[in-house]
Amino acid sequence: MPSYALTVDVPEAEADDTAALLLDAGAAGAEVRDGSVAPMPGTPRPSAGRALVVAFFAARQAATEAAAELGLEGAVAELADQDWSETWKAGLAPFRVGRVFIRFSWTPSPPPPGTVEVVLDPGMAFGTGTHPTTALCLAGLDELLAASPGAAVLDVGTGSGLLAIAARKLGAGRVAATENDPVALRVAEENAERNGVQLELKLAAPDEVQGRFPIVVANILANTLVELAPGIAARLAPGGALLLSGILAGQEDEVRAAYLAQGLVPDPARERSQAEWRLLALARPAP
Repeated sequence: MPSYALTVDVPEAEADDTAALLLDAGAAGAEVRDGSVAPMPGTPRPSAGRALVVAFFAARQAATEAAAELGLEGAVAELADQDWSETWKAGLAPFRVGRVFIRFSWTPSPPPPGTVEVVLDPGMAFGTGTHPTTALCLAGLDELLAASPGAAVLDVGTGSGLLAIAARKLGAGRVAATENDPVALRVAEENAERNGVQLELKLAAPDEVQGRFPIVVANILANTLVELAPGIAARLAPGGALLLSGILAGQEDEVRAAYLAQGLVPDPARERSQAEWRLLALARPAP
């Protein structure tokens, strides 16, 4: 039987939420094409600051009704008889960020010397490492753990578990990770088992995690970072470092202000950018 793909063009910052809404509206699967991965031949690349969300349906009417229900405008195309759930994997190749070598469970490849290997199957969870926000966090996390081996790490909004698993493999001590999506939490649990690492995975808000951490990372959307600022800042130990990503150019001031209001101070030496994405760094002053 044929299947159908609904493709909508949205602002990049809204892509993951749009994909989730389409899944809730009956899509059998959805993927985000944001330009961070080279598209397969014949597949359009989104313009700067935009992303294509492709959702898969068993019937054309289901696709058009989902778009109408969500107020989205997009094209519906009939797909050739193929397993779309496998096709998207072709665009993901192993890659390296600092000391972290990431490969996907379906692409066997030996890690380069001097790297730690993280094996992922992202499933329906955000976080393959190919997106600039995740790569920015990985690079910053690598730097922090090189300077403070054995430090405890909190990963807020862990998604596929990539950052938390990488932290453990880079030598972190205690590693806790939170999620508000039970599907993503299950994916993170499976990936932790796949990599043979122990994580404290919690379906919880950050302020529900016990203790304070010398390193906290949060790779989520800017508006959520602002909303969660009190809870995230409360988990940062004195002298600790906080990395925030998922922030588009122009959103930095609002996000930074939310954390300055919690008593943190900027750490500009650790800040990075890639294309239109920004990584903010802050610290809690030592007593």
